[in-house]
Amino acid sequence: MHAIFNDFLQRLDPKPVRLWSLIATFYGDSILPRGGEVWLGTTTKLCALVGIEAGAVRAAMSRLARDGFLTRRRVGRTSHYALSQSARARSEHAAGLIYRRTSLQHAAGWSLAVLQNPTPESRSRLDDLGYRPAAGALFARPSDGQGDIRHPLTDDAIFLMARGDDKALACLVYPIEAIARQYLAFVDALPVLSSHASTADPDTSIVMRLALVHAFRRVALRDPHLNANALPKDWPADAAHAAFFDTYCALRPMADAWLQEHAVNARGPLPAPPAETRFAA
Repeated sequence: MHAIFNDFLQRLDPKPVRLWSLIATFYGDSILPRGGEVWLGTTTKLCALVGIEAGAVRAAMSRLARDGFLTRRRVGRTSHYALSQSARARSEHAAGLIYRRTSLQHAAGWSLAVLQNPTPESRSRLDDLGYRPAAGALFARPSDGQGDIRHPLTDDAIFLMARGDDKALACLVYPIEAIARQYLAFVDALPVLSSHASTADPDTSIVMRLALVHAFRRVALRDPHLNANALPKDWPADAAHAAFFDTYCALRPMADAWLQEHAVNARGPLPAPPAETRFAA
């Protein structure tokens, strides 16, 4: 089954998949809706399905814990890892961009930031707020439509609101053509998974869903979700979201069956997700 997994992901990116990133995808997709904590053995079982050894999984989990993405809890001889508070917030934000039937679009206009004394730290803080370099000390991000431009960086930056040629600024700040190509490549590669979705057993379904979400996550989170005024007329995001939705729904029953059987923590089987809220938009 890992042949399907590898074939799909390598069609989109020939570089090896980073294990820590794959685990982050698993937590965001399958563990977050079920409480956010799972036994290490569950993650090890999942990774074994794609040929990843247990020692490599333990090392990746330790790294994620050191980096503050996960917290570790020992219960007897077993280890259980949960999303940290900050990782839960980031994962929930990402879920709002990924699990949609159509792409999110920001309001028209831009928020601008001018760094008065640019440093790696101040640039990193702006990046965390969604700002990307435009020119020199000028950074931009799509407007949130609320008109509130106050941020924790007020000592380091001047914040402004702007209107203008949205397409010109978008192309200056973001790799619009590259993102479009990534969406199109994702849709073109989907038959590798969708052709097996109706007949796949739980093991194969959870592996294919992991590959599906991991690939789409990488595109959807790079998309700045600009207003339509800033995008080409043939922008492929909505078509990619629709294709992702169809394939995800086809894989969901058997993938969830795998989780019901194997996903446990110290309290026992993980709870079922709450009433469906994903794909509401």
